[in-house]
Amino acid sequence: MEIIIGKNAGFCYGVQRAVDKAIEETKKGTVYCLGEIVHNQNVIDNLKNAGVCFINKLEESKGNTIIRAHGVPKEVYDEAENKNINLIDLTCPSVLKIQNLAEEYSEKGYFIIIAGKYNHPEVIGIKSRAGKNYKIIDNKSEIPEILNEINSKKKVLLISQTTHSSYKFDEIAQELKAKISKDVQLEIKKTICPSTETRQKETETIAKKVDMMIIIGDKRSSNTNKLYDIACKFCNDVVFISNETELNIDKVKKINSVGIMAGASTPKEDIIKIKELLLNHKDEM
Repeated sequence: MEIIIGKNAGFCYGVQRAVDKAIEETKKGTVYCLGEIVHNQNVIDNLKNAGVCFINKLEESKGNTIIRAHGVPKEVYDEAENKNINLIDLTCPSVLKIQNLAEEYSEKGYFIIIAGKYNHPEVIGIKSRAGKNYKIIDNKSEIPEILNEINSKKKVLLISQTTHSSYKFDEIAQELKAKISKDVQLEIKKTICPSTETRQKETETIAKKVDMMIIIGDKRSSNTNKLYDIACKFCNDVVFISNETELNIDKVKKINSVGIMAGASTPKEDIIKIKELLLNHKDEM
């Protein structure tokens, strides 16, 4: 059996940075984290074991507090200052850039369209920088619902959640160009993280070559769900698992070629365990 593992599978820079720094902070004493640092239960469990205390509200903090990779609403910084809480900001640099863009263009009078998931933590943080002039959409089919509103504006900016579907973003951009009034100044900034785009393209490439795709990651992970959707478009047999215990090895034994891709919040060790499981049963396949 042939096994192809994506070169871009696993932790992205922002996630690796946040996890490493969180572990480093635990060596100095108790550290709190506002929300889950990334959407991966295995990572969260490991950090809990290392000494990170996860909280849902800033008022639960009793010391140094981590801002997770997804970022937080602007108001959290003001609240921390008022409560005299020291923040360790581990927001992904790519997310910070989008937050700054939203704030900058909002101050310039732009109406901001954010391509992404409405309740995703990253999007919640971005929209807090956009004032009241924003809309969040997931795909081009939602544009007719907001077309009258955006056509009443003078300037519109389209940005995106870092882990949104590159394909969906391109469709939204094209639809806006076609439908928006000529009197409206439209600016498009594709703020999808480069590693997200690369990972999505590699998933497509591998999926076209193999009989089965294995997508590894937490079901709550937005970017991993995008990989699963892409794999399903180009491969007839796709499984989405969080770890090696969920893999039906008897089913895989019948497959000639398997592709493996993992989300940006999936640790390398999870990928290695699945690879080893496949290799250990290779002679039976």
